[in-house]
This record gives sequence, structure tokens and C-alpha cells, in this order.
Amino acid sequence: MAIDPKKIKVLFWRTEFYGALTEGGTVSLHLGKIKGLRKLGAKVVYVSAGPMKLPPDVPHYVVPYSKFFRNLPEVLAINYNGKSIKAVAKIIEKEGADFLHQHHHDFHFGGARLKKELGLPFILHADGVQYWVKKNWGKLYFAKLLRLAEETQLEAADAIIVVSEQLKKQLIEYGADGDKIVVAPNGVHPEEFNPEVGDAGLRKKLDLENKFVIGYAGTFGRWHGVDVLARAAKFLTEKIPEAVVLFVGDGDLRPLIEDIAKKDGTLDKIRITGFVPFETIPNYLAACDVLTSPCVNNPDSELFNSPVKLFEYLAMGKPVVASDVGQQGTVVENGVTGLLCEEKNPEDLAEKIRVLYDNKDLAKKLGENARKAALEKYDWKENARKILKAYEKIAQKKSASF
Repeated sequence: MAIDPKKIKVLFWRTEFYGALTEGGTVSLHLGKIKGLRKLGAKVVYVSAGPMKLPPDVPHYVVPYSKFFRNLPEVLAINYNGKSIKAVAKIIEKEGADFLHQHHHDFHFGGARLKKELGLPFILHADGVQYWVKKNWGKLYFAKLLRLAEETQLEAADAIIVVSEQLKKQLIEYGADGDKIVVAPNGVHPEEFNPEVGDAGLRKKLDLENKFVIGYAGTFGRWHGVDVLARAAKFLTEKIPEAVVLFVGDGDLRPLIEDIAKKDGTLDKIRITGFVPFETIPNYLAACDVLTSPCVNNPDSELFNSPVKLFEYLAMGKPVVASDVGQQGTVVENGVTGLLCEEKNPEDLAEKIRVLYDNKDLAKKLGENARKAALEKYDWKENARKILKAYEKIAQKKSASF
């Protein structure tokens, strides 16, 4: 028997400590999922460790980390388990929920514990294997404890939502049950990101008038390839004198971008905005002529992420240039919805952008096709539909066991 989304209430739980970081890809992901669920008629209650800009009718509960633990990232996560589990149990008692949807994070086993204590169906959203992420992108001090917490979550989850086939493969290799894994790529709300959105005066404000603007929006993380785009600026300005690269966002690699620009003499050809309010991102994308996602593969594995920016680009109806890695190579159909370039190759990235600069008809066609793909395949409600379908299977299995 199919469930009626209008009768479903989801407890959505964000467990990591993120302080004032209320912009960026994770925020886009959570807002996208919440709005997608609501598009289908489901109700959502949101719990997090810090502030979030949510739709006004979404109940929001904050379970903060102790300030004492803020400079002890691994220890604070362990400490936070007990506090947050108790708090969420009380929230569920007050609000009610049909299932728990938790965003996977290191050292947190709250979903597993609440499933055991309350009998509540537990769906885990995993962006990566946290053991791998901490080992390769961070610092890992309590490896055995992290693996124990992560394996507990993966084993207890009734369903595991992942963003790509590449991540599903990695999780299975890590030991997760492949039968529980549902691939649900990230998405976009095409009514918010659309070709009719103007730049709200940003081209003038950022001194981009009469420029050919190559845009990037998102966090400057290790796998995003922002250094590749920074290096491409030198080749771009040789091919397109009026080219300017607009980085919308911030992150760990910002100093590297600035160092590359100084070395290459392209500081005047680069703009870095820092983090901007999520609701203004469409305006910044509208200020661009071409949008880029130069992601790179991981040192020992294929890119397993599903860049939210990529779907937002498509929905804007702009020509897109993306590196041919991981899911990007299938989301962007080369020559149909965008152009693919070789990873870690700034010259090839610049050359693909030059092709679009020289061929306005091609750029227009790619943008139109991209918008169509966003509407038909990548609305966030399609992601939400897969989550609810996973819950339906859980409910049917539970019902059949009685």
C-alpha cells in the first residue's frame, strides 16, 4: 500500500558542530531536501546544533554544543552524543515523527540509539565514509572509536541515502549492506534558480560590466578544483582579454587561490566574494556568462560527491563547463547540456570556456538543454520522492512482520 506524503512527518537531524557556517553546500542540501519533502506534502521538523535559515513554517530546534568543546573537534562529537540523543527523544515525543532522517557525521551514533529506544524507522543520509573523510581530508585521532560509531550507524539504518553510484560502491567496500542503499542525486529548486532571475545590480557592483564572467559558486574545498580554475585564469585572459573569474564562496583553499593569482599576475582578473546569503546565489549566477565545476578525483578513489552547484547551474540555463569526474560526467552530457573538460587541466578548462565564448549559438543551446534537464530530472522533489519511497518499503516490511 502506497503511503500518502501528506500524512508523513519527518524528523530531520543535522548533528555536526558548524558554528556560524550557515551558507555553503550543506545548507543548500538541507534546504533542498526540506523543500522537496514539503513540495510532496510531507511535514518536516528540523533539529541542528546551530542556526539555519529555514522556511517559516518548519519547526526548528537547536541543540547546541558546549562552548568548552569547540576547540576539541573529536572530543566534542563524543560528548554531544548523549546530550543530543536525549534532546531529540524529547522533541520526537512532543512533535511526533514517522521516521528519523539523520545526516551522517563522524562519531555520532544518535540514529542507531533512537531507533533502538523508540522503535522509530531510521534513514541515514551519507555524503561519504566518515573514516575515509577524516583520514584523507582532516585529522584522525580516535580511529577505532570512529569506525565503531560509523559501523553502528550503517548497520542500524533501515535505509541509507547516498548521492552517487560512486559513493554506493565505496560504502559497500567499507562493509555497508548494498540492499539498503538508495542512490538519490542532489538537486535544485528550478523555480528559485531560473533564467529569469536578474543579477540584482551585481555586475555593476563587482565591476563586471563589459566583462566575460566565468563563475564558480560553493565552498573552496579539496575536491572542488578551485585551484584548477585559478590557474586557468592565466590562459583565459590570453584567449579572452575581457575575461574575469568570479569565485562566489570561501573556504580552506582561498589562500591558495590568492597565491596562484599573485604568481600568475591575474589578481585583477579574479573576484572572490566570500560567503554570501544562500538566497542571493541565483543573482550571482545570473551575473555570469559561463559556470564551472572543475572538481577533481580523490587521491585513491573516484569523486563520490554530487555537487549541489552543478544542478543549480543547470537550472539557471547557463552554459556549464565541468570536469569529467564521478557523477559530473553523467549529469553533464557533453555537447548537450554542457561541456566536459579533463580534470586538473587548467588549459583544457580554459579552452572549453573559449569555445563557448566564440560560439554564442552553442552556448545558448547548451543553456536551454541544461534548464530542461534540471526541470525533468533534478528537481529536489525527485530526491524527496526516493526518501519517501525508502520509508514506504520500511513501513511495508515492518507491517508484514506482524
